[in-house]
Amino acid sequence: MRKKLTALACALALCISLAPAASAAQSGQGEVLQVLSVMGVMNGDANGNLNLSSNVTRAEFTKMAVAASVYKDTATATSYVSPFSDVKYTHWAAGYVKTGVDAGWINGYLDGTFRPNNSVKWEEAVTICLKMLGYTDEDFSTGTYPYPQLALAQNLKLATGIGAKQGEALTRQECAQLIYNTLNATAKGGQPYASTLGYSVDAAGNIDYLSVVNAELEGPIIVGSGSWTSDLGFTPAAVYRNDSESTASAVAENDVLYYLEKTKTVWAYHNQVTGIYESASPSRSNPTSVVVSGVSYSFETSAAAYSMSTTGSYQPGDAVTLLLGRDNTIAAVSDPSQISDTTYGIVLGTGTTTYTDAQGKPYTAPYVKILGMDGMTYQYQAEQSGYYKEGDLIRVSFEDGKVKLSRISSSSKGLSGTVNSAATKLGSYTFADDVRIMDYADEAAVTIRPSRLAGVRIDSGDVAYYELNGAGEIETLILKNVTGDMYSFGILTDDEGIPGVGLGGTVEITGHMYTIQSNGTTVGPLVCDGITFPVSAGDAVRYRLDGSELSKMYSLTDVRLNSVSSSEAVASNNQKFNLENGVQVYERRYQSGLGTQYYLTSIDQVSGGDYTLTGWYDKAESEGGRMRVIVAVAK
Repeated sequence: MRKKLTALACALALCISLAPAASAAQSGQGEVLQVLSVMGVMNGDANGNLNLSSNVTRAEFTKMAVAASVYKDTATATSYVSPFSDVKYTHWAAGYVKTGVDAGWINGYLDGTFRPNNSVKWEEAVTICLKMLGYTDEDFSTGTYPYPQLALAQNLKLATGIGAKQGEALTRQECAQLIYNTLNATAKGGQPYASTLGYSVDAAGNIDYLSVVNAELEGPIIVGSGSWTSDLGFTPAAVYRNDSESTASAVAENDVLYYLEKTKTVWAYHNQVTGIYESASPSRSNPTSVVVSGVSYSFETSAAAYSMSTTGSYQPGDAVTLLLGRDNTIAAVSDPSQISDTTYGIVLGTGTTTYTDAQGKPYTAPYVKILGMDGMTYQYQAEQSGYYKEGDLIRVSFEDGKVKLSRISSSSKGLSGTVNSAATKLGSYTFADDVRIMDYADEAAVTIRPSRLAGVRIDSGDVAYYELNGAGEIETLILKNVTGDMYSFGILTDDEGIPGVGLGGTVEITGHMYTIQSNGTTVGPLVCDGITFPVSAGDAVRYRLDGSELSKMYSLTDVRLNSVSSSEAVASNNQKFNLENGVQVYERRYQSGLGTQYYLTSIDQVSGGDYTLTGWYDKAESEGGRMRVIVAVAK
């Protein structure tokens, strides 16, 4: 689950953090311009301006079309022939025009010219896009140009969001919309055009933005001791580190980088795991994954896999540091002695197990299982059994290639106060730029960013441990169930008692079968024999699964809502809740023969005043809580 959450967080960061986002938002074409920017179809000028109201020349539109086609990776600006008398081989667009001619998309005028600097007209741009979709001149032989072309464009919805008419020149904004509509159109062969370019599409056949990002993203590369921007070959316009907005100066040695040169955007990840290399699968000669300190990791690069193979530098029993990329996969492997890596966790249990030494021989030794600050469960070999107990706070470090475990005292040292709105300070203490914050409860944990704690009051009893760096800033903070984000949330849709025979042959309820609707997925029925939770069907609940067993479940607090928007819910008592961090929204309906049903929906669908709204929250936002569920009932 943690890996899935990490991948989801990375994907979300990619979605919202591209360089042209501000211009996109201003134009109302957010996703259109983001997709085209990542594909290299449309980028801003030297100052980042998209100049959306400017006209587009025939040469410029040809380049845009090529960038949105199967020729996007092979076409170049340079051509060694002159495709038209007024497009010499030295012309900046000669290569793109030549590609368009070879593909059969464009024709010149009767005098043998292309007139590259003329503004492209609506019918000209439409004809190019139709030919990109696989249509030919034969498909338009029943009418006079451009009427068959314009009619087909309407049928294929290429004109959606565009007000231009025949004979009118197109602006950059209109050209962007036309290319985007083409990506979402059905090609002549019957498949979505975007899929012919290797991109995923949704159920409606529309291009999936994340698939565009993933297809165009380059990397990973590992930051060395030199100038990483020189290695990239461009100066980043935007840098994100561990999914937060950052700067180029914050990128450190051994960070794992991904980049989009077209948008001059860089994503850096500093996610290192140090542990004992235990085994490889399916074999050491050709590993696709390895187990390090009880956790399995797959490889992202062949170089990393080679380093842990039979011919590589590391073998079972060695201490290794894994440099993990954006999907928690191994981008590179390093010697722990070259990396300062100390982490913390909570002991979940102890025991004895079998290990393999460097010669491949098995031996038995005690182990300690801990819940790390990243929410993952690790298992380390202990020097002695019985020393560590469940619930102990523990420090994990490595010296001379060996793991060193040490118990630390649970201490808040008087730390308390409110996190400021900028999430840069807790009381009088400043958060370090690379602060690590963990929140845990009930053998589950979540890594959180300082922004999650903005405005939250933290008392000393909420703090299990914290540590300051040399500058007196908080660099490590372990909290005790402040946010509740380690739990799952949903609607309890069914609570069925399990009957049993009591004293004197009476029938008693000995347990329950619970069914939960969570994020549109049915969880259960979960059989809880001998266990009854204080909840009722129809309640929004906070719960935790231990494997397939329901270990914790509590009802949330409900409040009638007067209004909701994408960012805020206002209760009937005027209490306000921030919804920007996500909330599950359900419409409750009664259906004959099925009873009460809950259907996952969205804020937009229920915010018009036609529904009675009930919100469910775990605790006040000033205490770290959130509005978790909203239930809508049609009036």
